[in-house]
Parts: sequence; C-alpha cells; structure tokens
Amino acid sequence: MTIAVPDSSSRIFNAEFANLSAVVYKRLELEWHYHQKQDLATDVHRLFQYAVEFGRLLQVVYRHKLFDSLYEEAKWYAVVFETRGSGHDSFAVVLESWIIAIQGIIKPPECNELARPLQTLRHELPLLIARARDSAKTETKKAPSPIVERLIRGDVNGAREIVSSMLGKDRPKHRLIVEVLLPAMVEIGQLWELNQLYIFEEHLATEAIRSLLAGLPVMMEGSLPTSERRALVSCIPGDEHGLIPVALAVYLEIRGWIVKNLGGSLPASQIAHAVIALAPDALFLAFTMLSRLDDALEVIGQVREQSAQCRVIFGGRGAISAQAVLESRGAVVARDFDEGYILAS
Repeated sequence: MTIAVPDSSSRIFNAEFANLSAVVYKRLELEWHYHQKQDLATDVHRLFQYAVEFGRLLQVVYRHKLFDSLYEEAKWYAVVFETRGSGHDSFAVVLESWIIAIQGIIKPPECNELARPLQTLRHELPLLIARARDSAKTETKKAPSPIVERLIRGDVNGAREIVSSMLGKDRPKHRLIVEVLLPAMVEIGQLWELNQLYIFEEHLATEAIRSLLAGLPVMMEGSLPTSERRALVSCIPGDEHGLIPVALAVYLEIRGWIVKNLGGSLPASQIAHAVIALAPDALFLAFTMLSRLDDALEVIGQVREQSAQCRVIFGGRGAISAQAVLESRGAVVARDFDEGYILAS
C-alpha cells in the first residue's frame, strides 16, 4: 500500500485521538442501536474494543509510516470478524466509523490524507473478507493434533506423556519446545481465531501448556548444559501474551542460560529497573500487537539509558512488522527462538 501521510497530519491525528475515538464509539453505538444488523458482532462491547485498538494501530501506522503493515494487520481483523460470523459488516463499520470521524473533526487537506489509506482498505475489503473466508474453510477441515486435543481438555498428564515419548530420540532437548509445544500453541491460537474453541477450552489449554513448560527442566534434570550467560524475558507494556515469555524462558534454560521471566504488563520503567538490578546479557521482549510499537520504543529508550551493554531482542508478529523501526533504535528482531538464541549468543 504505497501511501504517504505527512508528519503534520499524523500529529493532528494524535492530538485529536480522544475526540476521534469518541465519535467512532458514538457511531458504532448508533449503528448497533438503530440497525442491529444480524451480521454485526453479537458482542457489541468487543466490537468497541476492536475499534479502539484499530485506532491505536492507526496512530502507529501514521507516525512510523507502516502502511504495508496496516494491510497485513487488516487481514488479521478480517479473519477474526469473519470466523465469528460478522466479517463484512463489522469490519466495514469499524473502517467507515474511523473515516467519518477523521473527515468530521479534522479539516482538509489533512483529513483527506489521513482517510485515504482507510478508504483504500475499505475498497479492498470484499477481497480481504473472501480470502479470510477461504482460509477459514481450509483450516476448519483440519482435525486438532493429538497433543492439542489433550491440551484443550486440560489433560496435562496426557500431553506430558506425548512430550516424554519424544525425549531421547536423537532430538536436542530444546527442540521439544520449538518443534512440539510452540506449534501446539500456534494451533490453539488459530483455533481461537477460527472460533472453534470455547473460552474455557482456551484457558484450559493455556494453563496446561504452562504446567508442561514448568515441568520440562525437571524432566531433563542432570542433562542440561550450563552457562554463565543471563537473560531477562518479558512482554512489552500492554501486551498480555504472557505464555510466549514462559516458553522462551524454559527454552533458554534448557540451553544452559540463567533466566528470569518478568511476565507481562510491566511498564517500561520497571523493565529498565529490572535490567539494572539483574544485569542480563540480553533482554528478550515478546511483541505481538503492532499497535503497541510506541510502548516497545519506550522500553528501548529507558533500557538504553541504564545499560549500553544489554542486547535488546524482540520477537513476535508486531516486531516483524516493525523490524526497521526497532532496529533503527538499536534493537534487533528475531523471527523465532533459534534466531533469538543466536543473536543473543
């Protein structure tokens, strides 16, 4: 999506964001109250949450000129809305609400510059939805893998038996995480996106994976390498995908590192304080939602003020989309655990 939005327009969007969000909220509320289209999301409050998060995404896209990433993120929204039975209407209403808000509050020519990428996206929405529908049909035909079947039932012992059966088969122990557990986590995430899991099943699977990961080093005790290298693992502020840091921490521990996991939801200042207190060789940060890019940049800035030696390594869907921006600030981006390990080593 080759579109240029001047910095001046981006600054106006940011300054008016609260007012724009209020208009979007009101427009969605009216659309729901007076029309209540059957295709709109059944959970209107979730629709509001998606709309606000989409606005945060727009802030990042305008500020850092990530218009190609906007299209890629839109594909994710299209899949989520489509698999919940409201693909066209829900996403169309979100896009139209932001266009209306921009054109209603911001004056020309800035409103036209800001609305243009959304209008392009709105024009291409039928194609996006069609692709999302085809993708959903293809994925729906696949049966869950044996380990995922056990995880979504909360059967930790059954899942552990599968993992145990793979130990000692000429596979390096850390490969169990990369080749078995991470694909299972991805599969569970896809099942959720495709609306094929109840919320309780996703929660059961999450806690089952957490238990599995916690027990892996014990299962391998006495055969793990040792190293003096230290790692600190966390999510960026506002990112709630705390299971990935757990998996990464266990992966690094199995490969001999001394690891501390901060989990998620810590502000940038606290992550920086942890770097001072624990003096890690590398700080690994999970970065899933592109809309949180400015939070990621805040972490880089605060950590760099405290430690020039600690390497900052990002991973996740959001990190890959924003790779050029992150690396321009002195961080590095890894596409998987193995690459992260190599970059840190």
